[in-house]
Amino acid sequence: MIKYFDHFFLIRPVLMPPVWTILLLGHRRSFQLSGENHLPGLAILLVTSLVGGIYILNQIFDIESDRVNRKLFFLADGYVSIKAATFEMILLSLTGIVCAFLISNQLGLLFLLGMVFGILYSVPPFSFKNKPFGGLSLNALAHGNLAFLIGWCMNHSVSIRSLLFSLPYMFAVSAIYLNTTVPDMEGDKKVGKITLAVRLGKRKVTFLSTILVMVAIMLSIFMRDFPFLIAAGLSLPFFIVSTLTQRKRVIVLATKVSILFLSIIAGIFYPWYFIILILGFVGTRLYYKRRFNLDYPTFA
Repeated sequence: MIKYFDHFFLIRPVLMPPVWTILLLGHRRSFQLSGENHLPGLAILLVTSLVGGIYILNQIFDIESDRVNRKLFFLADGYVSIKAATFEMILLSLTGIVCAFLISNQLGLLFLLGMVFGILYSVPPFSFKNKPFGGLSLNALAHGNLAFLIGWCMNHSVSIRSLLFSLPYMFAVSAIYLNTTVPDMEGDKKVGKITLAVRLGKRKVTFLSTILVMVAIMLSIFMRDFPFLIAAGLSLPFFIVSTLTQRKRVIVLATKVSILFLSIIAGIFYPWYFIILILGFVGTRLYYKRRFNLDYPTFA
């Protein structure tokens, strides 16, 4: 019975909180300035549909590197067929985009742009995921700027002002993305995936990620985004220590705590978000333990 949940966990729900969190903080910032407060829960549902489809698309074109890194195994080990995954990807992506257009043309266009980013990231001949600066830039734009603007768009029209407010999130996502490339360096080399970690090496990448967090902090001060400033300020020491020690476990910890601090800030403004995060964490732990006898995800 539990194997039927494979199709749900194929969308990688454990990776959704960073997107949800930035969406909620974008929603909160536009509400703070416009006074309108429209349906952040609906935005989360639709974004989950779209992003779930994009994550499946990425796995379809990342089977070999996932097999080498032992990072994902739904497709690499045949738990879900390529045909079923492709159908699920199309269904989820179209559902998210069509429903977004039903809410507003602007929201629909943002969702459509997100799908374009997903294709550029994963699908040949583009495959930006295999290029050092391509992977960094698309992750920063999609998970930083775009997620923030989708949350903003639920209350207020996108403008130059909203783009400026999204900049701290863009730099923060860039820092987090760089750290996530470090554990996969060896496997990525074997399959010809040239991330910035592969190109520059662990020391330079962790140093760069720390600089990006500092830039995000300075921008948040300038933009008077004090909730973000608190989360980024608490995260910075972990990035500094990861740069100094170069220990893989500390690098991974810096990534996790930065997401955690930002999620806590979002939960303070939207208390129901804590329920989603807790249920998601517990449900995912139970699934991976029952299905694969793995303790995943973890805080360590």
